[in-house]
Amino acid sequence: MIVIINSQFSDIANVASFIFCKRKNIIMSKKLLSEDTVIIWNANPIGEYRNFLYEKIGRDFIDNMDYSNFQKWLFANSGKTLKEVVDEHFYNDEANSLKDLLSERRCDIISQPDKDFILAFDKSLNEIGYDCENTISSGYVWSPLMIIYGKTGTKSRPCIARIYIHDDGINLRLYFTNINKHRAYIENAPEYIKTIFYGGQDCPCRPDCPHKGQKVYTFDDKNYQKCCHADFRIVAPKIEEMSDYMGLLAEFYPVKKVKPVK
Repeated sequence: MIVIINSQFSDIANVASFIFCKRKNIIMSKKLLSEDTVIIWNANPIGEYRNFLYEKIGRDFIDNMDYSNFQKWLFANSGKTLKEVVDEHFYNDEANSLKDLLSERRCDIISQPDKDFILAFDKSLNEIGYDCENTISSGYVWSPLMIIYGKTGTKSRPCIARIYIHDDGINLRLYFTNINKHRAYIENAPEYIKTIFYGGQDCPCRPDCPHKGQKVYTFDDKNYQKCCHADFRIVAPKIEEMSDYMGLLAEFYPVKKVKPVK
């Protein structure tokens, strides 16, 4: 028996409805989506995506993914149309490389110089033990698309960098702690490296930031304080500055043993 449910849900209601439908073997109605629908996180109820793919691909595809894994699948396919993901399921048996992903229609917003930078940065991070799992995902509230780099071969995959992909260019976000420990290196670095720490946004929560003390450091007799709402970001990173970006990462993340991604 199939019960049809109207699907104008909030995220919480959507999760609850999915659990209810999964237990009762109920299929939610498909009325919002078509093959031309672009996957955008939070634009449509997750149950609608599941139902559409149930009809187009089959029950095995849906039954083999719990809610959490389906959510991750949506993130990883953000920006694609439903027709594109259906066609990939049936006609693409090989895992896509990052270069393949950058050639997809959803990545047409990325300029060729930025694509060149992404591939060069990816290769450099692979060489020091970090990777993006060949995934370009939703950028949540930060950007249309995003690439996240985590530690290769670890379950928690601590993040070293993210690339935010916008319509007008890319931003490179780097993750640093214990800044004062590396003060000498930064003070002798090129100006565009110093700017990552000297410039940018100071803690926007001041003076009552609940996170203050997370990143507090001093350069040129000036105190800086950054929390989770402020970050170390390079707007429009340049491939010719790559060696200095990697030198900075090596200063904060010394490599004990290089383990390239296969």
